[in-house]
Amino acid sequence: MKKLTAIMCTALALVATPVFAQKAAIDPAADKATRALLASMGTRKMIKDSFEQMKATMPQMILDTATAVINNNPRLSAAQKKAALAEATKKVPEVAARVQHVFEDPALVEEMVEAVVPLYASRFTVAEIEQIAAFYRSPVGAKMLAATPQIMSESMQMSQKIMMPRMGKIMQEATAAATATAK
Repeated sequence: MKKLTAIMCTALALVATPVFAQKAAIDPAADKATRALLASMGTRKMIKDSFEQMKATMPQMILDTATAVINNNPRLSAAQKKAALAEATKKVPEVAARVQHVFEDPALVEEMVEAVVPLYASRFTVAEIEQIAAFYRSPVGAKMLAATPQIMSESMQMSQKIMMPRMGKIMQEATAAATATAK
């Protein structure tokens, strides 16, 4: 469940990026500098790599989500839950294939890059963007880029260990309230 929460948050952040991106006009110099920055950060590769990770975990994530929804439905009997879980398990490959197909669309990475450009361009000056890009081209910047995925993974695991007991308590209370209301 902890891993599911992290994956769902990451997936939502990646999928939602184009939705939240601003479409305001961008200074051509800022646009050019931002694209250079994103190239120096290896943004396209990071996006593709995150898609590959999500594709690998997608079937289990879908099954875990379906299982949680079914098991937390107080209106279903044990037999109905068992039947629903069996049906969900049969449908996982089809749903996962459909989701994976979305990740394989070559236009998706480019759409995400296009959506990210205004985010940087609106928050940094051209000079700042160039300085950030220079940092990422430096040995320590390259080391940071290389270490960031592992740091993010470990920090997500730590965050989950800290947050899950708190979230679990809220979920238990909500389930108890829903069960009491359904009676």
